[in-house]
Amino acid sequence: MRHWLPFDRVRLESALGLRGRQLEAYLFNDHHTLAALARRRGVRLNWLADHLVSPWTPIVDAERLALLRHRTVRVLTQGHLAQHLFFHVFHSLGSRHVAHTLFGVSSARLDQLRRRGQTPLEVAARHGVGERELTAGVIELLRAQHETGIQTHQAWPSEADRILGRQTRTLPCWLRSLRPAMDPGGPYGKATWQHGRHPRDWPSTRREHRIDERRVERVRRKIRRTCWPTLPAWRWTGD
Repeated sequence: MRHWLPFDRVRLESALGLRGRQLEAYLFNDHHTLAALARRRGVRLNWLADHLVSPWTPIVDAERLALLRHRTVRVLTQGHLAQHLFFHVFHSLGSRHVAHTLFGVSSARLDQLRRRGQTPLEVAARHGVGERELTAGVIELLRAQHETGIQTHQAWPSEADRILGRQTRTLPCWLRSLRPAMDPGGPYGKATWQHGRHPRDWPSTRREHRIDERRVERVRRKIRRTCWPTLPAWRWTGD
């Protein structure tokens, strides 16, 4: 939930031949895994994991390096996890230990009000917390998480900076937005819209993958233009 990525995104993109916003386009479909993309591009998973964590070698001991590599493999092999870590940067921001401080309500009440269609700004305002105070509190929290991740050698510094930059740029939009599943302009939190109900191992065949790709693209096209950045399309070739 703190978006502590153990490697640099630019290093990943270079290894996989991704440019611009292709990584975000690819991970919008959380059935996509980076391991699968690597395999299609002739990159071995073990090599990629070692390559991504190798900058840690002179910094951490063997035990911590093994932990960071394990986490890296999980990011590479789990599409939904990767999407959250890279791009769904406000997921569970109002968790139990900070909800009352930031919004003036418990985390359970915050979740209840959000499910009723209130924005974070509306929840805070109705409980005596102004926009300036809320913004300052959220930024303080995000910066603290950023620093902790770096200091404890759980987040690669340049990537932690990149995540914090994305959070601070889009914070005004998040404050005024509905829950992701309810927000017609929000790009994330729409897995049910994208895929519908399906067995755990779906899609598995080429035909199922084509069906899934078409469903996800239909959802992407229906996302309204709001304060959130628009999502580029991923061109799936079926290779």
